[in-house]
Amino acid sequence: MAGLTRLQIVTEICDIVGKNLGASAPSGGLLQDRVVFYLNWAQRRIANHYTFYELQQVKENAATVTSVKTYPLESGTDTFGLSRVSSVNSVRLIDGENSRKLDFWHYRKFDKWYPRPENFATGRPRIYSRWGNSLIMFKIPDAVYTLHIRYGQYANNLTSDGQLHDFGEDKDQLLVTAGILETYLALEEYADAKVWYELFLGKLEDAVRADDDEDWEPEAEPHGEVPSYQSGEPWIDPYGGRGDPLYGFPD
Repeated sequence: MAGLTRLQIVTEICDIVGKNLGASAPSGGLLQDRVVFYLNWAQRRIANHYTFYELQQVKENAATVTSVKTYPLESGTDTFGLSRVSSVNSVRLIDGENSRKLDFWHYRKFDKWYPRPENFATGRPRIYSRWGNSLIMFKIPDAVYTLHIRYGQYANNLTSDGQLHDFGEDKDQLLVTAGILETYLALEEYADAKVWYELFLGKLEDAVRADDDEDWEPEAEPHGEVPSYQSGEPWIDPYGGRGDPLYGFPD
């Protein structure tokens, strides 16, 4: 679905903050030019909170390199060739032998258990960890393996008046609201910024709920009493206190 163009959003933002397109920003430049920056900041603010369907991507031809441990996400040597990465959601190794979803380990856990991955024999990767804009594979691959990577993107910066934003028509209000918030913050009009921050959070929550991407399954809680020391058994309770009916009596 198409949404509003950059010029339409900028015009709306300037109108709501009570300025015309030719008004001056605090720097002395045209406010409408500065609002473009604020609008792009707004897009990033949204993407940092949640990856909407419109900005979800799959890279199906990423590949490992024999004996190489670290792979830049976007550019560099042995890159996976992703674009505008905001988050990595899953990595799958796909082949005819034993396709698998790689387990994500936080880098602190990874470094704790495998401080020097090179000490281990190469093999089929089963773990990945992210450090900066690169992914680390373990085991270090012993061959070329095809990877399917699901990831979230940041929206394209809005660089021309007629450009449509990437979020789709149903998120026009969300983007306008976020742009107004960033504009008021830049203008140091904090009372208005506070009001629009609350409005932005409401629009954001509505949009996330409408996306319906919650991964939830019911999980039954165990029945029975929570293990604890029983009243009347102070001899096994090192923390016995005055609430115990036998407190103060000799063993």
